[in-house]
Amino acid sequence: MQVSVENVSSVETRLKIQVPADEVKKKIDARLREIGKQVKLKGFRPGRIPFSVLNQRFGQQAKQEIIQQTAQSALQQALQQKPLRIAAKPRVENEPVYDESGLKFDAVIETYPELDSIDVSNIAIDRPQVSVVDDDVTEMLETLKKQRTRWNDVEREPAVGDQVLVEYTAKTDEGTLPETGKLRLAIIIGQSGFEALENVLLKMSPKDEKEIRLEFPADFREKALAGKHADVCLTLARVQESEVPKVDEEFAKSFGVASGDIEELKTEIRKNLERELVQAVNTQLKTQLAERLLEMYPDLEVPASIVTGEAHNMLQHMLRGAKLDITREMLDHFREPATRRVRSGLLLAELARQNKIKIDGPRVREAVELIAQTYEEPREVVQMYYSDERLLQSVENSVLESQVVDWVVAHARTTDKPMSFQEAINAATKAAGQ
Repeated sequence: MQVSVENVSSVETRLKIQVPADEVKKKIDARLREIGKQVKLKGFRPGRIPFSVLNQRFGQQAKQEIIQQTAQSALQQALQQKPLRIAAKPRVENEPVYDESGLKFDAVIETYPELDSIDVSNIAIDRPQVSVVDDDVTEMLETLKKQRTRWNDVEREPAVGDQVLVEYTAKTDEGTLPETGKLRLAIIIGQSGFEALENVLLKMSPKDEKEIRLEFPADFREKALAGKHADVCLTLARVQESEVPKVDEEFAKSFGVASGDIEELKTEIRKNLERELVQAVNTQLKTQLAERLLEMYPDLEVPASIVTGEAHNMLQHMLRGAKLDITREMLDHFREPATRRVRSGLLLAELARQNKIKIDGPRVREAVELIAQTYEEPREVVQMYYSDERLLQSVENSVLESQVVDWVVAHARTTDKPMSFQEAINAATKAAGQ
C-alpha cells in the first residue's frame, strides 16, 4: 500500500492512498469462492459452481464489497502509519476507483493545529481576593425570606411595597387594546418604574375604576403601547400586602434543615455561598486566560467541523428545546463566537498537553458530587454521571480546564484584586455571558 501526504492547511491533511491491484483481486476472488459455498444455482451441486459462473453472476457484488472493505481497512492502516492528531472523523473525498493500477482514493483528515511551546510567563491575570463574610450570609437570609413572602388580600388603598393587579383597556391612534376583553398587569408599588400609573393607583381602592391618559414607558411589555400615549380605562382588581416570614424553626425546616436550628441554616447558607464563590472565581480566571491566549493566537486555524459542532450547540442552547429545522444561515450567525470558543478551548487543551496536566480523578468525583447535591437523590445522580460517558466527559473537561487555570495562575504574572462576594458573582456572570 502506498500513502502520500498533502498538507491542505494547518488543520487539514489529504492522504492519497493506493492499494496494489493484485492484492485487491485476491480478496475479490476469495470473496467469490466464499459466495460459491453459500449460494445454490440450478444445475450445479452446492460448492461445485464453476468460478467463471460465480464471476459472471456475483462478480460485481463481490467487487463492490471488497472495494469498500479494502478502502476502510487501508484508511485505518494509513492513519496508524502517519502521526496525525486527528480532530474529527476522516472524510473520503471521492469514491474509490479500482482499475489495473490498483485501488485509489483520497481521504481528508481534520487535525489539531501544531503549536510551539506556549509561554505563559508574561500573561497578566487579576486574581480575585474574596471570601464569604457574615454580611453575605445575612443578605442571603434576607433573600430567602423574600422568596417565602406571602401575599394577602387587603381592602384598602395600596401603599408602597404592596402588590396590585390592574385590569385595563388602552386606546391609541392605532386603535384599542385589546380588541375584546381586558389586559391584566401585576406590579409592586414603588418597583414597577411606571410612576405615572403608580400615582393613580395610590388614590384608588379595590374595585375602583378610572379613566385617565397615560404615557407608557419605552420598555413596557405590551409592545403596541411602549413609549406611546393612550386613553386608559382601568380597574384596580386587587391589592395585596406582603407577609415576610420570621426566621424561626419552621423557616429553617422549610429549607431542609431537619433540626430547625437557625445557626445550622446559616452554616448551610455559608457553605453554598462558598461553593458558588469558588465557581465564580474560576470563571473569572478562565475567562481572563482565554482572552490572553486569544490575543496571543488571534489567527489560529481550528478544525471547521468542530466549529460547526459548537455553533450547533450554541444554537440548540438558545432554542431551549424548540423543534426547528436548523439551516446553514442560522448556524452562520453563531460561527464567529463558536470559533472563539473552539480556539480558546484548543489552546487550554494544548497547555494541558504540553505541560502533562492530567485529569484529577478525585477532583472529578468532587465536581460530580457537587452537581448531585442540587438534586433530591444525590446518589442516583452520581451513578447516572458515572454510567453515562458523555455526561462524565463534560465534567472531566471542565475539571481539566480548571486544573490548567490553576497551573497558569501559578506560572503567570498575577495581581491580587480585592473584591466583595457580590462583585465576584457579578463579574463571573458578565464573563460567562461573553
